[in-house]
Amino acid sequence: MTRMLLGGGTFDGVPILSADTVADAFANHIGALEVPERVATASPVHSCDFVFGRNRKWGWGLLINTEDQPGARRAGSGAWAGLANTHFWVDPASGVTGSIYSQYLPFVTPGYLQMYAEFEKGVYAVI
Repeated sequence: MTRMLLGGGTFDGVPILSADTVADAFANHIGALEVPERVATASPVHSCDFVFGRNRKWGWGLLINTEDQPGARRAGSGAWAGLANTHFWVDPASGVTGSIYSQYLPFVTPGYLQMYAEFEKGVYAVI
């Protein structure tokens, strides 16, 4: 799926979504509202506090970066995360996508988020 999003809706030459649909997934759908930098967990057994970071918006199912991240994804990138620490990002500006599907709880422990950040920076260090 991430390669299809990176390909503007096409995977290995096969159209799956229209380019307009993919562009809409990466567009700001919350207007002037801001994604909070941090959301406190309601269930510490299942999740830690979620730290989104600054200057984020929501697209259709994607958390959108509104500014370049030094040594990592660029503005316009979209990311998604699932409860069992399943994460991906898609960076159309750089032509890069990355995924980690670790399948454990609690969600977004500080150690896991550090590993994810190091993985991402490692990917960008070699492109």
